[in-house]
Amino acid sequence: MLSFIHTADVHLDAPLHTLSELYELRQDDFRKTMRAIRDLVLDRQVDFWLIAGDLLEYHGGRRSTALFLRDLFASVAPIPVCIAPGNHDPWRPDSFYQTLEWSGNVHWFTPEWGAYEFPEKSCVVYGWGFPQAHVYESPLTSFPGKLGGYQRHVMVLHGSLLGKETEEHHPYAPINLQGLADTGMDYVALGHIHKPGQFLHPVRKTPFAAYPGSPEGLNTKEEGARCVLYGEIDESGKVALEAVPVGQRQISKREISLDGAETMELLVEHLEQNLASEQSTDMLYITLTGERAAHFIPSTAVLQQRFSRFFLFQVTDQTWPDVDADKLIADGGIWGKWLAKLAQREDQAASEAERDVIRQSRREVLARIGGSAR
Repeated sequence: MLSFIHTADVHLDAPLHTLSELYELRQDDFRKTMRAIRDLVLDRQVDFWLIAGDLLEYHGGRRSTALFLRDLFASVAPIPVCIAPGNHDPWRPDSFYQTLEWSGNVHWFTPEWGAYEFPEKSCVVYGWGFPQAHVYESPLTSFPGKLGGYQRHVMVLHGSLLGKETEEHHPYAPINLQGLADTGMDYVALGHIHKPGQFLHPVRKTPFAAYPGSPEGLNTKEEGARCVLYGEIDESGKVALEAVPVGQRQISKREISLDGAETMELLVEHLEQNLASEQSTDMLYITLTGERAAHFIPSTAVLQQRFSRFFLFQVTDQTWPDVDADKLIADGGIWGKWLAKLAQREDQAASEAERDVIRQSRREVLARIGGSAR
């Protein structure tokens, strides 16, 4: 049996501009996550640690972080660490990947396909790395083929597996599942897509390729537990994958309706009830929604102070006042004419998406009316 830990898309030293004064604390989280992955590699005594790109930012990555990685990887020796650079950390002459001296168990893949042979494990690990940030051609077109004489074949690759899972992402280094299957690999460790995903071999119908997702959430799209993959390949070549949580904090994005709260005290009480299950270590992004009394405008500054026990607590107010829109339209003033025009546009909308935009505009009008009436 062959075992491995597969991670990707750590993005150490990524800008994360919205965190401002919390930035360095968040970077410490990312380093803790890397140490947690290292501990998992040692605890499970895996055969390989596979890292499929976007590990350390090329633009903005710090030497101190590179030295941290150098020492971290050396601490798992002799376990091989196989790294395929991605579009955020390309294999460049001035990158820390080339200018630092790394321990002998670290194996880098370059823009020329590489194959590291491990006869004692009867395994070859293949990989390819980005030469620069933008690659629009498939690297599989230049794959030279697998080596003979080995029982197991594993690939590490950063790229876009074409299909509905990647439609929101730039198709950098585009690949497809059949093309990967044609290489004859037992497993392909992928990176680039931050949403976890596992893909079955088109013939064997067993797990064959996977994105582990980012091990630490970078933005509000990366909610919940963040994981790496622990994998095993048995004697028949069957792959079993287990998602193992390693993230230091969870990102939680919530929409909470005011439900009739007309004072800050009632609103705080309402939020306390809704957020009772959230951990103080979490990063919360709260959107207030629903109709509210026209006389009451929630103070996001007060809410952020009252919920400062959370590592991060950001509030966006998208409520609207309980203004009598029909009366405003009947009165014929400027606000009424605006509301009447929006009602007409909503009736004539060609799609539900267009109607949603118009409804949001209506809420903005009502919010301005409520604010001016204060």
